[in-house]
Amino acid sequence: MIAAAESAFAQRYSSPVGLGRALASLGREQPVVFDELMNAPVVLRHRDVAAALRDTATFSTQFYGTGPMNGAMITLDGAPHHRLRRIHNRFFSASASAKYADAVAPIAQRTFGPVAAKAEVELIGECIARYPMEVFLTLLGIPDELGDQGLAWVRAIVTWLGSPMDQAAAEPGLQAYAQLSDYTSGLVQRERHTGGDNLLSEIINGFESEDAYTTEAVTASVVSLLLGGFETTIQMMSATLCSLLLNPDALARVRADHSLVEAAIDEAFRWANPSAGLYRLVTRDTGIAGTGLAAGSLVYLGIAGAHYDERAYPDPETFHLDRRGGAHLGFGLGPHYCVGAPLARIEVTAALTALLDACPGLRLDSDTPLSFYYGARDFVQHGTDALPVLT
Repeated sequence: MIAAAESAFAQRYSSPVGLGRALASLGREQPVVFDELMNAPVVLRHRDVAAALRDTATFSTQFYGTGPMNGAMITLDGAPHHRLRRIHNRFFSASASAKYADAVAPIAQRTFGPVAAKAEVELIGECIARYPMEVFLTLLGIPDELGDQGLAWVRAIVTWLGSPMDQAAAEPGLQAYAQLSDYTSGLVQRERHTGGDNLLSEIINGFESEDAYTTEAVTASVVSLLLGGFETTIQMMSATLCSLLLNPDALARVRADHSLVEAAIDEAFRWANPSAGLYRLVTRDTGIAGTGLAAGSLVYLGIAGAHYDERAYPDPETFHLDRRGGAHLGFGLGPHYCVGAPLARIEVTAALTALLDACPGLRLDSDTPLSFYYGARDFVQHGTDALPVLT
């Protein structure tokens, strides 16, 4: 057992490599270890993490449905999940999402272009943190009135969902979920009555095309998209920028050839691992690599450690734009692969392109050391609170 104070998740690192390196080192000794801080067995090797992500019958997300998230896509398996996934693919698949790029690009330019006028800037607080919410509000056609209140609701909910065993996070999370749902329900009902050329109308149409429309179902879908696309995209953007700024040769290549942005995002999602891991509910007595897991218990699938498993990623501590082999696990794997991944890629691509075009001399502020840790920005991901740069 790893004591809470000694947990890799309790440490701060000067590089995004730190957490993955520490977990992979543990994984070379034993495939599964109970971590007192995480209050669960942590699965450390890529092969085992990937297999568990695919096996949703044994390693389930159903525990998210014990509260008001009941019925959301993340809580479903089997036929109900397949049906809801099919509906979402009507407006959120890679091909369906491609048309959103034209709407996202101006938002990115408006958000990141002004950075060029400043000699120094802290990118997360001044630019990145509000960018995903503005994208979603614009695409959904939601009034700007949601503003800071929407951000507060989303932060409270994702903190609760990311720490299902933390009772202190449950009450504010539940309250925020109820308030955001009530607000969204009103928007859905008005949009269905008036119609419009926006993502919210497409979501409504997608549910109606499958004869699955109810106000509650569409509300749950919209809220789920807001939750899944907020802090995760912030950390995805931060991870990509950190990775490139810490690897100047890769940054120079991306500046010279924007077609490499996709490769940079994928390698950053492995190397800087914002998705440290995922909890799953064990539905039946089973075992992983000789470690018994009892039905009804929770297990933590250590994506950060899996990303530094040299059996899956040779030379894992090196950032390689041309890396070949296994795909990263940052968007999950199997039936619950992140439905919003195509839009997230569009958002990060637009933001990175706008920032690099505006700031050809962009570099880290060497006078302010970076700090990476699990729980950055009070959320259950691995990253940094601040990204100070010079332009």
